[in-house]
Amino acid sequence: MHTSNVKVLRGPLTFWGWKARLVLDGDTVTIEEDGGGRSMVVGLAEVKRASFNSTNGLWALRLRDGRRLWLQSAGALLSADRTPDGETTNRLITARLIHHKIRVFGV
Repeated sequence: MHTSNVKVLRGPLTFWGWKARLVLDGDTVTIEEDGGGRSMVVGLAEVKRASFNSTNGLWALRLRDGRRLWLQSAGALLSADRTPDGETTNRLITARLIHHKIRVFGV
């Protein structure tokens, strides 16, 4: 199990989101808003397409049911988690997506 800070965004821009704690346990990603409130659970096996922008740490995930999820983790210039945990989160998510044969597009 691995935890880090993320920012859940409304769209592909790195503004207007809510800060949360991400817990990665195998293929299950649990996201809980800081201070309670919103939460979500996403299975990485349900991802249809993914892209990652290494400059701002933005993950764009399209799920098989049509939903989209934008998460900001660790990036080169902007990020929600500038600790080594954020970079580890990126590596773990990428590894799990590759395990499920989901191509990760990089920007």
